[in-house]
Amino acid sequence: MKSDNHNDRAGLDTGSDASRSPRWGQERRLEFIDFRLQWDGRINRADLTRFFGISIPQASADLARYQELFPGNTRYSPSDKYYLTLDTHRPGFQTSGARQYLAQLLALDRGILAPQDAFFGRMPPMASVPVPSRTVDELTLKALVRAVTESGMLEVEYQSVTREESTMRDISPRAFGHDGMRWHVRAYCHLRNKFQDFVIGRILRVGRATKSTVSSLIDVEWDRELSLILEPHPGLSKAQRRGIEIDYGMENGRVPMSCRQAMLYYALRRLGLEDDGTPRPKHRQVVIANLADIAPYLPTATTLT
Repeated sequence: MKSDNHNDRAGLDTGSDASRSPRWGQERRLEFIDFRLQWDGRINRADLTRFFGISIPQASADLARYQELFPGNTRYSPSDKYYLTLDTHRPGFQTSGARQYLAQLLALDRGILAPQDAFFGRMPPMASVPVPSRTVDELTLKALVRAVTESGMLEVEYQSVTREESTMRDISPRAFGHDGMRWHVRAYCHLRNKFQDFVIGRILRVGRATKSTVSSLIDVEWDRELSLILEPHPGLSKAQRRGIEIDYGMENGRVPMSCRQAMLYYALRRLGLEDDGTPRPKHRQVVIANLADIAPYLPTATTLT
């Protein structure tokens, strides 16, 4: 089937010939082909039949479709019996990008992604810094998710680190947040009459669920987007600054980073900038160029209990 447009996706099969799951349609198989060509430099029909459980004719059709969409990306080598990556290859899907590749590696290492669901053919050795697991009760999370999606209010028993005893309170969950180490739920606390961040693992018990009496629209800290402009630490040498600029993908020595005001404290903490925004270069190599712009929002950047 001839495509009128190199990037046209309208003609792709969105059904499933695979035995694994209805989500494994032709679009997904084309992403798989693209990924393998990008990172392994080769692919054959057996790779497709093993991974997706499809027939050899269907695998051939998928490879032909890929060549039709991206004619400069691959050629078939009869001697190798593989489709090989050409020098003119350019990824056809975002799922073949460097960030996605590394994200899959990390997800595999941490057990988030099952090996049979990863697109890797030849996976390099890797290791990540161990992170202590944080307790999240499934029933608690289920209740929170439902409250967020249905604008509900929950009675919860919560163990704060600032109190010796746990307390009962009503909360109206608004959204979920992750600080790089743990998950919290952002919710309106009807005990303190303000939005706060509650560590999910510290919710000991969930009680009654009712309709919330508070509109999420009043949570301006969650809705307000701030722009943090990062630049190399002024205490670094010229060569060191250049290395940081390359590492962070900076243009003209700076790179913007969007952040919700409600997540500002956590962002600054991860960057080592929660004190005055100018850490010693040996500890953190970037500083915030527009610190004066975000300074008005720092006192209320976190309400974690």
